[in-house]
Amino acid sequence: MGKNTFFPKKQGLYNPDTEHDSCGVGFVVNIKGNKSHQIIRDGVQVLENMEHRGATGSDPDTGDGAGILIQKPDKFLRKRCEEIDIELPDPSEYGVGSIFLPRLPEDRHKIETMFEHTVTEEEQKFLGWRNVPTENYKIGNIAKSVEPEMKNIFIARGKNTSAEDFEKKLYLIRKRIWSKIRKTDLLQKHYFYVCSLSTTVMVYKGQLTAMQLAEYFTDLSSPDIESAIALVHSRYSTNTFPTWSLAHPYRFIAHNGEINTLRGNANWFNAREHQFASEAFGDDLKRIYPIVAPSRSDSAIFDNALELLTITGRSLPHAIMMMIPEAWSCDKNMDEDKKAFYKYHSCLMEPWDGPASISFTDGRYMGAVLDRNGLRPAR
Repeated sequence: MGKNTFFPKKQGLYNPDTEHDSCGVGFVVNIKGNKSHQIIRDGVQVLENMEHRGATGSDPDTGDGAGILIQKPDKFLRKRCEEIDIELPDPSEYGVGSIFLPRLPEDRHKIETMFEHTVTEEEQKFLGWRNVPTENYKIGNIAKSVEPEMKNIFIARGKNTSAEDFEKKLYLIRKRIWSKIRKTDLLQKHYFYVCSLSTTVMVYKGQLTAMQLAEYFTDLSSPDIESAIALVHSRYSTNTFPTWSLAHPYRFIAHNGEINTLRGNANWFNAREHQFASEAFGDDLKRIYPIVAPSRSDSAIFDNALELLTITGRSLPHAIMMMIPEAWSCDKNMDEDKKAFYKYHSCLMEPWDGPASISFTDGRYMGAVLDRNGLRPAR
């Protein structure tokens, strides 16, 4: 295995920089925003119906990855936190994270302590940890051999942080703790991964098959867990190596296909980092570099870039249209204002072209888009 990663080193025809997916993706949404447990059950059903879109290796019980993204289930979390003496504030006043952690107790404790210190450094209030219950008796031996611990972390808004800036603080905390841990010499630091850390959404995912997800995460069977959205994904890692962290959904997207322009997109993004400026972050912006995490899949890199565009003030639809524009230049039927939007943003960013189908959500918006080549089917 490569140093500090689950991926092998570059060898022969394999290059860890060209991780691609060809997967099953879908979502269920209540367009009136009414939360229910039924939406989650329907999402799991959609996922299980896409079992044929996912993949396994030589171990048929080890999947390439499966997951679900839902709205933060406040009622459910409040009841679970009462059981472990964590007092949650109003729903808008706290964020919850879904965190993969090392199996080694000493490494896990060090990372948890570093996480708590980072929360305090950013003047937010650490509330506590919750063990996420799992049942791993049906997952394959390969997945089990690299299975992380999973915990929820709860963080309350600091008194000097405005409600509008709280999500930015959670983003800053996540980027800073990732940067700190990757510089350590902890034996199992590569187990650490933040699936989600947000005031609005929550992710359950892992190196599982579509049929294993709901049995593995027993939370999903609780009648108290409710959402108005459920974004699901079953991964088929094409000529690549599945890991727990590279299962979808990510923090904003679930992706089917490939970003064929990835090398250029990522290189331009990294090259321009020193030119970035944001009123929302000010001098803090430099503390979250690199924006695009190295040695990630095309989907993960896309998600990193999309997240920056949204966290700095753009709406999610705006950011998606920047990254995956329509084929606008020769479209005589397109509205001129819309064409002007695409033309202006073409000066800021190159298209991320596939074939790619991307479903996206931030807990408020839910949508899907094809890249301008239109070669990846979605309905």
